[in-house]
Amino acid sequence: MCATREFEHRFKAAVEKNFDQSADAYDNFEEVHHLFETLTKRQLELIAPSRPERILDVGCGTGISTLALHQAMPGQSPNIYAIDISERMLLRAKERCKSLRGVYFIRGDAENLSTYFNDSFDAIFYTASIFLLPGFVESLRQACNLLVHGGVLSISYYAGLFDEIGNDAIRKAFPEQKYQYGAVPIGDLVSCLESLPGTRTTRIEYRFEVSGEFLFDFLSIPAQSSGLFPKIPYLERIPKIRDFCDLLTKRVDPVFMGWEFLISRKR
Repeated sequence: MCATREFEHRFKAAVEKNFDQSADAYDNFEEVHHLFETLTKRQLELIAPSRPERILDVGCGTGISTLALHQAMPGQSPNIYAIDISERMLLRAKERCKSLRGVYFIRGDAENLSTYFNDSFDAIFYTASIFLLPGFVESLRQACNLLVHGGVLSISYYAGLFDEIGNDAIRKAFPEQKYQYGAVPIGDLVSCLESLPGTRTTRIEYRFEVSGEFLFDFLSIPAQSSGLFPKIPYLERIPKIRDFCDLLTKRVDPVFMGWEFLISRKR
C-alpha cells in the first residue's frame, strides 16, 4: 500500500471511530446551537431557484441536515437519500427521521458513491462533511456524474476560527499549537470543483461571532477534540479544551467561526 493510500485508510478509520463516539455530543451541541441546521438551510437558500425533488445528503451524520432539507421544502415531497460511514450516527439519523416519507439511509463510503447509487439526483449536499474525506476528489467526481443536467452540488466547508480582521485565531493565540481542521485544504477543494466538466462554481464566505461556551461545546465533541489533542484519551481532553477555550477568548476577542459555501451547477 503506497503512503498516500495508507494515510487515507488510517484517516478514514479514525474518522469512523471518532464519529461513532460523537453521536450524542453532536446532538447535544445542535440542540443548543442549531449550527448544522443553519448551514443546511443556508445551502438551500443559495441553490435557489432550484427546487430539487431527488436529493443526496453525503455525510448525513445524525440526520440533522437530512431533517432540515425535508423541513425546508414545505408542500414538496422530495426523495432524500442520506449516506454516512458511521453506524451509530445512522442509527440516530433513522430515529430522528423515522416519521418522514421518502427518506432513505445508507451506510457507506462517501468516496465510492457510484457503488450505492445508480439513479440521478437534482441536488447533492455535503453539509460539514467534505473536509473529512481524504479522497474528496473521487467523491466529487462521482457526485458530478450522478447529477442531472441543471443539477447542483452544495457544500459547506469549515474554514476555521478567525479574529476580526481574518487572521487564524488559533495560530494567533497559540503559535505552537497544531490543529488539523480536516483533510482537505480549501484551495484544493476549489481547484477540484473548477475542474469538474460542465460545471460553474460560486464561493460564498460565512462568518459569525462565537462565545467561549460555543467554542467549548463545539471543540469538546470527540470528532473535533481529536484535531486538538489526538494522542490523549477523550475524557482527559475535556479540561484541556476548557483551558484552551478560556485562553483563546482572552487572547483573541472577538472570535469568529468561518465557513465557506461552494455551489457548483452542472450545465
